[in-house]
Amino acid sequence: MSAIFGILRFDGGAVAASDLERMGATLRHRGPDGRKVAVEGPVGLGHCVMRVNQEDLFEAQPIRDRAADLTLVADCRIDNREELAGEFGVDEAQLADLPDSALILRAYAKWGERCAEHLLGDFAFAIWDGRGGKLLLGRDHMGQRTIFYHRSEHFLAFASEIKALWALADVPRELRDEEMARFFHRTVDQRPEGGTLYAGIEVLPGATVMAVGRDRAVAQRRYWAPEADPAHEGRNEAYYVEQYRKVLAEAVACRLRRLTGPAALLMSAGFDTAAIAGLAGPVVTAQRRKLISLSWLGPEGMEPMRGDIRPWLEACRRVMPHLDVRELTRPGADPLEGLGTVFMQADGPGAGDRKTSAYLFAQAQAAGARLVLDGYGGDYTLNPRGFGALARHLRRGRLRRFMVEFRAHLRETGQSPWRTLKHEIILMLLPPAVIRWQRRVRQMGSEALFASALRDLEGPYLAELRARNSVEKRPGADSIPITAMRASIRRVATKISRGAAPGGAIPAAAHGLDLTRPFHDKRVVELGLAIPEDLYVKNGLNRYLARRALADVYPPAFQRRGRRNEGILGDVTDMDSATPELLAEVGRMAASPRLTPYFDFKQAQLILAETDSGNGSAPRKAAALRAMLAARFVEWFSGANDR
Repeated sequence: MSAIFGILRFDGGAVAASDLERMGATLRHRGPDGRKVAVEGPVGLGHCVMRVNQEDLFEAQPIRDRAADLTLVADCRIDNREELAGEFGVDEAQLADLPDSALILRAYAKWGERCAEHLLGDFAFAIWDGRGGKLLLGRDHMGQRTIFYHRSEHFLAFASEIKALWALADVPRELRDEEMARFFHRTVDQRPEGGTLYAGIEVLPGATVMAVGRDRAVAQRRYWAPEADPAHEGRNEAYYVEQYRKVLAEAVACRLRRLTGPAALLMSAGFDTAAIAGLAGPVVTAQRRKLISLSWLGPEGMEPMRGDIRPWLEACRRVMPHLDVRELTRPGADPLEGLGTVFMQADGPGAGDRKTSAYLFAQAQAAGARLVLDGYGGDYTLNPRGFGALARHLRRGRLRRFMVEFRAHLRETGQSPWRTLKHEIILMLLPPAVIRWQRRVRQMGSEALFASALRDLEGPYLAELRARNSVEKRPGADSIPITAMRASIRRVATKISRGAAPGGAIPAAAHGLDLTRPFHDKRVVELGLAIPEDLYVKNGLNRYLARRALADVYPPAFQRRGRRNEGILGDVTDMDSATPELLAEVGRMAASPRLTPYFDFKQAQLILAETDSGNGSAPRKAAALRAMLAARFVEWFSGANDR
């Protein structure tokens, strides 16, 4: 994963090369193979190169088309190289030596601002058009590469990571407290589009191009949205089985076939990562390589919170000889130790698996990989679990199909008829308002306990922000019935596409890795949204289509595997072993005038001191850890700004 950065001055002044050099220096972890800048009066562009694919050997950015007065920098992997070459009249011999960035520049020369619509892959680019007097920024369909920017009266600066913007003295370094409240309550999907945790810094949404003129004019246009490809709609089951295999296999292969070294996979041995692992076989075998499989088993000496993945991992190992399986564990440790480094790497507080992910990325780097894959996206593209399938049949009056699937569900899951009626049908058909009321009254499930604990842990300022900004509300989420499965999937895919940075991508880059997700491939998304809902669950089996399409790829045991995903990736599992250290840390932070308006540390102490190990304890302790994480981040960020 390379990096791009640049400055466009609106006041006519020349860009200082020293500013670009400082921006590039903060991104040096993304440029182990070189860094270069180009300054042309009021415009300066820079690139850090990390060579991952064979074509990267020919990268020499920034690249210029002097005849057309165009300059480009890009962080990219373009997957439809042959198709584009045909459009541009480039023969096979020429294409072999042509970097992906040169294809993007030719695409702009041919199609102008509509160039991104013709690209397939993960990409972020910036093109300075001297004749048009504008800078064009573009980001791929599912937002897998990033562009953050700051725009003021005098200049616009952009970069692949936020920390590069802070290398400029005129870019503010200030938290948006209302966004900190949204982070704490896990309602960042309410954040205004393009917003970030920081004042004065925005992110270009995925599937978007933005043109910025020398006259400060800004025009932003969305060029794609997650929708079904019409070519895939209205087909029979045999067609979807064939296309599932074909499209996903290509999404995996195009990420591997041009690599200069081995790839790693974060392997949970679930349906999604096992599909990637199996489909990678022909490619890595032809390369005489192994696919490095990194499986997290949790802290040493602790029972997995969501089941043991080792039986499934062993089943994959038996039928996938191309895997280099590495089962990873490490001693339990204070989950707050070393967070400053994690915050710096992630440009923020990160997700709940921040330290564990950093450990896995470090292992991938040590194994010699520059590309790492994961299975994110399967549940909301090709492999939905099909919650609400039985209720959907009943709501549509399909009684015969309902009875067939009801009996099959009982047979495959072993659930009692009453439990199935209650959880798979009755609760699915209640009006959303009734479901919300019931959850509040009965505190159903760990999620409700977690949300309740978050409110208990608020300090007065955080409570005020929540009330003022309604950060707990999730507009639109409850307007989609649970039984409208495809509509729900489309909503999730849209949120991912329009989001800020894909989870894990920036921390992976800190370890010299390019993180890519085959299930976020545009072609996979468009196929997934065309698959009929009746194929999500059939014969009592969820992920029915995956089982059929990959019957010769999955281990045989997957044909009767249940809905549950075993394993857990996160730092919360370290909490019990670190309780004395956590309690001491809470006491320290309770004395901070900077932090006490945000959090109720007395309540945090009470929760962490709980000895009950039942179901109610874990979500409450997870909420307390989240409060401590947020407090540590506020403290760290304030301290970083003081230096």
